[in-house]
Amino acid sequence: MSLRTPAVLSALALALTLGAAAPARAAAACSDASGVCLSDDKAKWEPDTSLSTKQLKAKRKGPACKVAFEIDGGRGSVFVNGRYAGTAPGANLSLLPGKHDIQVRDGQKILAEGVLTVPKAGSLQVTVRHG
Repeated sequence: MSLRTPAVLSALALALTLGAAAPARAAAACSDASGVCLSDDKAKWEPDTSLSTKQLKAKRKGPACKVAFEIDGGRGSVFVNGRYAGTAPGANLSLLPGKHDIQVRDGQKILAEGVLTVPKAGSLQVTVRHG
């Protein structure tokens, strides 16, 4: 046993103690009736609606907004404008400002479906209630 072993063990014990004392990061509970909560007042969620073909093809201008999806109590696949965009939690997307068709699914179960109006620049946290 080397002289450094006790120091390493002490540092490991301290790290484990501090890690155990740190509060776990939990998803913010979403209490909105639609099951979708947004972190920015400039963003808007319209549940159970969809964009027309013409609206989907519309040019979106301005700086992109970083949009992070989180599922309160689970996970799900995120689809933007009909295309798979990633798995939440962990789906961090850059979306241009404007309206986007959003669908969040866990397997065949649709957790959220509607139109998300994304603000210019900045960041947006979208929390979807699972259940």
